[in-house]
Amino acid sequence: MHLWQRRLFGVLALGGSFTGLAVGLALLLVPGGILNKILSLPLLAMYVWGMICGLRLLEGRDEALRSNFYFWLVQIPFLTSPIAGYSFSSGASLYFMYQPSASTWNYFAGFGSQFSYSLLQTDKPFVAGFNLFALAVCGYLFFLLRRLPP
Repeated sequence: MHLWQRRLFGVLALGGSFTGLAVGLALLLVPGGILNKILSLPLLAMYVWGMICGLRLLEGRDEALRSNFYFWLVQIPFLTSPIAGYSFSSGASLYFMYQPSASTWNYFAGFGSQFSYSLLQTDKPFVAGFNLFALAVCGYLFFLLRRLPP
């Protein structure tokens, strides 16, 4: 991996995760339901994991590519439904989404971090999608991992 690539992916993971963690921790301090705060904790932990992955990549540590691959992998899916919903991104995102009930495609691009979740919200339509940016990063990291010696 070239130095500029290591820096780019490291800064996206580290900076995006730091931003997401800061905003997420601020959300824990505002008044609201305790269940929402408890459900936010795993996503905040993923931002801590992203900061660690970004630092390891910037330092050129062993297994940094593999941990970053998994970190970007959890950023690919986008799902909303009446039963459950999930989206998570750190650094940058380009979501492509499809809503079967309306037969419409939509997209959302963002720079920074965002997460959302839902449980048992009957007003949410079924929408499935993927983060094209995270998918491309995963593909590139997978290609690099395959080229490493065993």
